[in-house]
Amino acid sequence: MKNGIWIPILLLAVSLLFNSCEKNSTDINNSQNIPTGTATLKLYLTDAPASEYDSVKITFSEVSAHLDSSWIILADTLMTVNLLELTNGNTVVIGSDDVPAGHYTQIRLKITDAWVVVDGIRHPMDVPSGSTSGLKFGPEFTLAEGVIYEMVVDFDVHRSIVTTGPPFNPKGYKLKPHIRISPLAISGSISGTITNPEHLPVAYAIQNDDTTTSSLPDSSSGYFKLSFLPAGEYTVSIRDTLDQSFEQSGVMVQAGANVDLDSLTLQ
Repeated sequence: MKNGIWIPILLLAVSLLFNSCEKNSTDINNSQNIPTGTATLKLYLTDAPASEYDSVKITFSEVSAHLDSSWIILADTLMTVNLLELTNGNTVVIGSDDVPAGHYTQIRLKITDAWVVVDGIRHPMDVPSGSTSGLKFGPEFTLAEGVIYEMVVDFDVHRSIVTTGPPFNPKGYKLKPHIRISPLAISGSISGTITNPEHLPVAYAIQNDDTTTSSLPDSSSGYFKLSFLPAGEYTVSIRDTLDQSFEQSGVMVQAGANVDLDSLTLQ
């Protein structure tokens, strides 16, 4: 008789314990705000021009993004790019994959080799920690489940390469990246066509007295495009080797749109 009484009580206790554990587990997950599902992250590479080099080539071995305490790999096969081919709005995809949804804090690029060619001569380029800890940079961003998030990495060669020794007879080259990140969906662009592009003009987009990006107009058509600009007001400044110039302030850039300045002449 006593055994018959204890069996239902024991079953009730086990049921209560199970329900309590399940509830506690759910509460813990909710309190940590753990995201579910995946998103797609795609990274493009572009570059501002640097006329002092014949080519600037970098070999990437890994592209990854930091989530919580882990690096989520977007690409891990060797890829060599010539940065000088990625100007005037041209890009190349350096990493793309489905990744966990969540809040990301950094992008990391690992580099195994880098070199510049000047006057037909190849020079190795030192990349401190490039192949070990890699180049790390922000900004932070959050990926919601199911979204496709595209970012453009602007590798500004002119600002990113530092020479050692005399300025006109460098003894070595170091890569100290000056990198600008732009979410593709919230950026715009400015374009135009120079009627007299014979003397190597350079076009600049300037905001708050700082150059955001630059472009080398096509030497024959004169067309240029200042790409991946965050929405806002810019001054467009163009100057060539004869010191002929053009400047227009108050150019308003909107996300997802291009502002065409049409034909213009350097004077």
